[in-house]
Parts: sequence; structure tokens; C-alpha cells
Amino acid sequence: MTPALRNWLFETLYKNRYLYRFASTVPFAGQWRVWQRQVLPRIVGHDVLELGCGLGDLLADMLEVGYCCRAIERSPQMVAAARHTLRQRKVDQAECIIQGCAQQLPFSDASFDTVVSTFPSNYIYDSDTIAEVARVLRPGGRLIVIEGARLLSLGLLQPFLVLTQALVYGPSAVFGTGKRRALVEEVPRSLIPLRQRGLRPRSERIRGRCWEVYMTIGER
Repeated sequence: MTPALRNWLFETLYKNRYLYRFASTVPFAGQWRVWQRQVLPRIVGHDVLELGCGLGDLLADMLEVGYCCRAIERSPQMVAAARHTLRQRKVDQAECIIQGCAQQLPFSDASFDTVVSTFPSNYIYDSDTIAEVARVLRPGGRLIVIEGARLLSLGLLQPFLVLTQALVYGPSAVFGTGKRRALVEEVPRSLIPLRQRGLRPRSERIRGRCWEVYMTIGER
């Protein structure tokens, strides 16, 4: 799938919560939410910002655990969908979700202990985004990004699901941003410009029974 067609598809998904739910569930055998939750044990501090909250599921998870959260989402349809999710899960803090873009965060310097982003689009590789993240992070804070994930073994369904993921989301959603490697080798190298903005980078490969998640962390 060409980048232009993929962007059109994403724009379509962002305008319909039901299509977005389908696209983030079926091609990934229902594991998307499992992968999102991998950020929870890696959060530091109390104040958390989510970039691109989508349907608001991870945001609700974090609020339920007791974090003080804010979220920024560029799609007005997803802002409405995320607020609906918070109401459904009885953590109705609609005011914590702001429509806006990651390259111009409407928050003061050193406002957050952790910034999280799961399966973001190309804005996460924009130097302006990382500059804003570094600005709003407190000393000792961290950025946590789930860049990609892949299913390891699902029998006869796996080839179909992997092909669907690669066509719709691109290779990075299946194998991360780097070249595919054997499990004994290092994790795929991230293209997020962390060092250029004063964040110390490290990568993790998290493996479940039938999946792998590629995570990048930048520390202030």
C-alpha cells in the first residue's frame, strides 16, 4: 500500500470509532490492547501525557490505576470517541482530552513525569514533536513509545493477519522501524530523534506467548 493510500485509510479510520476499533482488533487477533498495556509498568511519576489517545482505552487504564493524565489528539472524532470511552468506563474526565497536535503541545515546561504514545503515526519521528516532549518532561522523566508489534504463532490465521498488518499499517507495525532480526539479536533500531533533543534512548523487545512488542524509551 502506498503512503498516500495508507494516509487516506488512516484519515478514514480516525473519523469512525467503529472502523478504528475493527482495524485495531481483528488484524492483530485482539492483542492490540495487551500491547498497549505494556507501557503501564514502565511509567514513572504521577503526571502522564498521552500523545494520540485514539479511542481512549489506554487513557482509561491509566486513570483507573490512579495517574493524573492529560491527552492530546488531533482528530475531533477520536476526541469524542475517547471521551465516550471514559464515560463508559466510569472515569469521566473529559476535560483531560485536548484536541491539538504533538508538535505544539499546549502545556507548560516540565509539566509531566511520563509521556506515552502507542502505535503512533509519523509525527513521532518529527524532531518538533520530540522537542516538545523534551520541553514538557520533568528532569528524570521519560517518553515511552510502542513503535511496532507482531504476532508470532497463530496457526493457519497468521499469514493472513501478518499480510493484513503489513498492507494496512506498513512494515514498521509488524517488525518495528528497523530491519527484521533474529530473536537473539538486538531489537530494531528506532528512528525517533531522541538524542538530538537531549533524551537518552533505549529499546526493549517484549515477548509474550504469541507476540513481540518493540518499545523505545527516551529518558530526560
